[in-house]
Amino acid sequence: MTWRSLTAALLAAYVVGLTNCPAAEKSTNQAPGDEAGPSLEYVLLDAPAGTSRVVIVQGLPLVHTRQLLPLDRDGKLVGEGSVDEQIEQVLTNLEAVLKDCGSSLDRLVRLNVYALAPATVTRVGELLAKRLGLSVRAVITSILTPLPHRQAMVALDAVAAGADGGTSVALKRCEAVAGNEKCADAAVLPPGGVAYLSGQADEGGLTESAATRSMSNLLKTLGHLKLSPEHVVQLKVFLRPVTSSQDVLREIQKFFPNQTTPPVVFVEWLAAVPIEIELIAQLPLSGKANETVEFFTPPEVRPSNTFSRVALVRTERQIYLSGLYARTPSRGEPQAKDVFEQLQAIVAKTGSDMRHLAKATYYVSDDDAARWVDRTRPLVYDPDRPPAASKLMVHGVGMEGRTMTVDMIAVAAP
Repeated sequence: MTWRSLTAALLAAYVVGLTNCPAAEKSTNQAPGDEAGPSLEYVLLDAPAGTSRVVIVQGLPLVHTRQLLPLDRDGKLVGEGSVDEQIEQVLTNLEAVLKDCGSSLDRLVRLNVYALAPATVTRVGELLAKRLGLSVRAVITSILTPLPHRQAMVALDAVAAGADGGTSVALKRCEAVAGNEKCADAAVLPPGGVAYLSGQADEGGLTESAATRSMSNLLKTLGHLKLSPEHVVQLKVFLRPVTSSQDVLREIQKFFPNQTTPPVVFVEWLAAVPIEIELIAQLPLSGKANETVEFFTPPEVRPSNTFSRVALVRTERQIYLSGLYARTPSRGEPQAKDVFEQLQAIVAKTGSDMRHLAKATYYVSDDDAARWVDRTRPLVYDPDRPPAASKLMVHGVGMEGRTMTVDMIAVAAP
């Protein structure tokens, strides 16, 4: 039996298991019978306690935050050496930023956790649960990385459902948290289309100059899409070392001379090149689209059959998947098979499929995991429709005994 046929058999069995599983329940703030209206739906499936496997957002503004550190209003570190105090501070900061955007912790969609140890990731979930209503179960992705502040042990960024807003990206600076007056703490993305631009790396040179070249390429791609810096919602920067983050931020600010710089997130990666930057932008919709997601390759770039340079989401309905890990400790081929089989089963259960994945992030912490991500993608993706993606070698993936995690944003299949 080939692995492709084995995968299909296991997928069928897994989907049946999800269908019959008592935990495969949904929680939503949508009124019964109002299926076409704005909604935020938590799909639990077999997710760990306090989280969802999937969150489905329909027709709502989405708040994207910058990376938030455990700093008080004056910019001083809170709780040096205390994981709990630092977690409480970053949650307080997140709460303040979301409130400023007309949102709240009770409308969380995705939480990205950056920590120094797996135990910290677990503790974030425990302390977050104390602040949330029982029905709120965001999807969570966690990785291990040094942070821009040397004494910080945890940082967060988030996506949350917002209140009714305008038709353009709104950049927000929250006075209740320490920050840079020229840089947004959050951006509110109106309901509608989204452009996901894959990470663009730059070879060689200083990290700051590499950031300039990477940003120039991203803005060139935006130009192909007839978009501008005003459409940018969030930038995620993978760099080495993370201590150069403030220098890189200054370079990024130069590309937004007439506006506030959109929210920025920093992750230290372990790569031969100094920097890679990915970008989310608003994609204004006009008329009815033939596809819920389309893919674009800039004319100056060579296409790939494992990732797309740009995914263009042309629908108000997005499906956010939690970070996926192998269900038992493993490495290499078994780990990759397990993760991608879970992915196939979950998207099938939530109205999508492997041809309607929009944005993927693959975090790996050893060469074996990186190799099997590369070997597996051609087996499970349509070569003409792979998701926009970044694959990143990091210090760890937030769960003991694993060296790979994958998070995904999908859209409904027609």
